[in-house]
Amino acid sequence: MATVHLARLMGPEGFSRTVAVKQLHPQFSRDPEFVAMFLDEARLASRVRHPNVVSPLDVISCPPELFMVMEYVHGVSLSRLLKQEALQFVPARVAAAIVSQVLLGLHAAHEARGEGGEPLELVHRDVSPQNIMVCKDGVARIVDFGIAKAKARSHQTDPGMLKGKVGYMAPEQVTLQSVDRRADVFAVGVVLWELLAGRRLFSGDSPAASVQKLLHSEIDLPSRRVPDLPPLLDRVVLQALARPAGERFQSARAMAEALDQAVAPCSTLELASWVESLAGDELRTRAELVLDVEGLCFDDFTQSLPRLSPPSHLSDTCATEAGDDGLEGNVRPAKLSADLAEHRRSHIGKGWLLLPVTVMVAIAFSFVLWGWTHRMSTGVARAKAPAAALEALPLALLSGNTALLSPLDTPRPETVPPTEGVSTVVSPKPRKAARAPASARPNHASNCDVPYVIDTNGVKHFKEACF
Repeated sequence: MATVHLARLMGPEGFSRTVAVKQLHPQFSRDPEFVAMFLDEARLASRVRHPNVVSPLDVISCPPELFMVMEYVHGVSLSRLLKQEALQFVPARVAAAIVSQVLLGLHAAHEARGEGGEPLELVHRDVSPQNIMVCKDGVARIVDFGIAKAKARSHQTDPGMLKGKVGYMAPEQVTLQSVDRRADVFAVGVVLWELLAGRRLFSGDSPAASVQKLLHSEIDLPSRRVPDLPPLLDRVVLQALARPAGERFQSARAMAEALDQAVAPCSTLELASWVESLAGDELRTRAELVLDVEGLCFDDFTQSLPRLSPPSHLSDTCATEAGDDGLEGNVRPAKLSADLAEHRRSHIGKGWLLLPVTVMVAIAFSFVLWGWTHRMSTGVARAKAPAAALEALPLALLSGNTALLSPLDTPRPETVPPTEGVSTVVSPKPRKAARAPASARPNHASNCDVPYVIDTNGVKHFKEACF
């Protein structure tokens, strides 16, 4: 379905790490069924958190390309180790160490839950030496959940379709019956038998012949081919390979516990030395390739790529699951990164320009509001004044003849008799007197130096003759 590439994941401030990128083949990336399987694999495997499982880090959709970014593990597949000419059979303690770690990883997958806490009922369905990575650090990891069965999987296998490797399928899987975690236990039993015996268990000239052996052939004890194997180890193998699912180990963890009791697994240091002895040259070549990739100057390399022109809103179909630009491994070309940075700076600069304008508008509004309140406060009297004060005012002021009264002529407050029961009074608006013709008006310019008078309540009354 896919090709696996060595890649670099680039981040800010010089952060980077080596990753493996799984790229779906072009003919499959245009098929909705394969795309659904690919996305299901990433979604399901991401729910399995265990050191013996290789989980995806990211999924990048940039039609028609589809990528899965995974952790890079420095090791080789178990199938490549078994093809080494120097290998006749795997020592029991080494086989037990590899299989025990695989079982623990599978148990974590079987127990995985969704985001809502619901059991996923995940079944790998493709446990085989090709999907077991044995690393230089002495750790075995299970990979490739591409055809895994799960309750919450968006793509389900069509009825009558067989998926997996025939030589490692459980009988119920071959006969297209319902499968559960015990199908993976059977597959691990096949792997353990082959590691101990040094040969294939269910091999034939054709897939049909292999199926016939899987369903009907007698299974030999590993100790008949390799002497000095503990009898308990034979029992573990035979129980894992029981054709009725009810007679097998009911969980991968139960098989791992029985295997530990049958033979003591080797340490991770011993397993690492065993891998080095068989695949040391290949691992050193791979390590040099990793160093070459890490030594590349990605800034110069990405600048030579064609210019990418993202939309104005800086998001498109490619950016749905991969970030701003949707490039695999989050590797951004330097030119595009500069454009994005300039775009952000321009928006930030516009924001700073709006700040002083906003402050100026707020200050102007404050002045207008202050002036309006001051004007209102001077037009309405809130002082306590008795009603009798109005009667004590000069008749000239109430009649509008304010020209005869200066501010100094206002009655003194002590001449106003107090009146109880009245707390507030608003000065009435002066009545307008009949205006005389302009020629008959006296010249009161001398009295208009101060064009108003102030009554005992402190209220201004403008002189009508001055206007």
